[in-house]
Amino acid sequence: MQILTRLILLSLGAILAAQAHGADPGDMQALYRSLQPRLAQSPFQRALLLDSTEANERVSGDIYATLHVPLQSLEQVNRSPLRWCEILLLLSNTKSCVVGRQDSAAALQMRMGTKGPQALASTTAMDFQFETSAPQAAVLETHLRAATGPMGSKDGTLRVQAIALDPHSSFIHLHYSYSSSLAGRMATGVYLQTLGRGKVGFSREPAPSDQTSQAQRVGGVRGIVERNTMRYFLGLRCGLQFASTDAPAQRFAQMVPCWYDETERYPQQLHDMARAEYLEMKRAEYARLSQAVNDSP
Repeated sequence: MQILTRLILLSLGAILAAQAHGADPGDMQALYRSLQPRLAQSPFQRALLLDSTEANERVSGDIYATLHVPLQSLEQVNRSPLRWCEILLLLSNTKSCVVGRQDSAAALQMRMGTKGPQALASTTAMDFQFETSAPQAAVLETHLRAATGPMGSKDGTLRVQAIALDPHSSFIHLHYSYSSSLAGRMATGVYLQTLGRGKVGFSREPAPSDQTSQAQRVGGVRGIVERNTMRYFLGLRCGLQFASTDAPAQRFAQMVPCWYDETERYPQQLHDMARAEYLEMKRAEYARLSQAVNDSP
């Protein structure tokens, strides 16, 4: 039964993942209804499900969740490139993010590095195209796409799709995926043997039927994508929590401790550093970013 449920979920997720634009609200409603029993029994102690796949050199993570926020709040955050830069900057290894333009469209110019203080000159650029659905669309969609990324990754996609369940709550599907080149797979392999050794994701793989061992949490590349998918989702939650704060600096200062505390609910997967160290690092990174913007001509 677990295998059948998983296959059904993956099939539904694949249908939505294939829709780059114009998601049908009926499909989203059908997806929500099919997931309601599992959402009610989520191991996360909230209405949230996380799944991942690895196939044909592409790895993906999907989160499905019910949020007790109106769709209007999701629109306020998801339609804003600036607010998405703030969400991305929350991650420990994101060192900078500014809003720019690419082919006459909004773009996020991000730099990634280590999970500690780092000079921008030694970081890796990752530029996202930013697209969002038309105002008042039945399905809110936001897409961030990057041609290249760290450790040889390519064709990165971060997408949020959301519908209103009622005036006070929404259902979202957050999808994160990327492909790897040969060089990227080699770099990832080195990481998994060194800094990423022993790290796990959230899903559990069923034990073989001929063994008595318990199901183990996924590791490897699926573990990586699950951890990052959860980080993006928790960043979005914190962005929503402080959506009404208009001043960007004040808003980001509120989001930083929120994100750290949210990730520490899952220390086995997401703990990177002590709270005080993380808060100081993000304060310094935001100050550096603000100074660079103020110094630009």
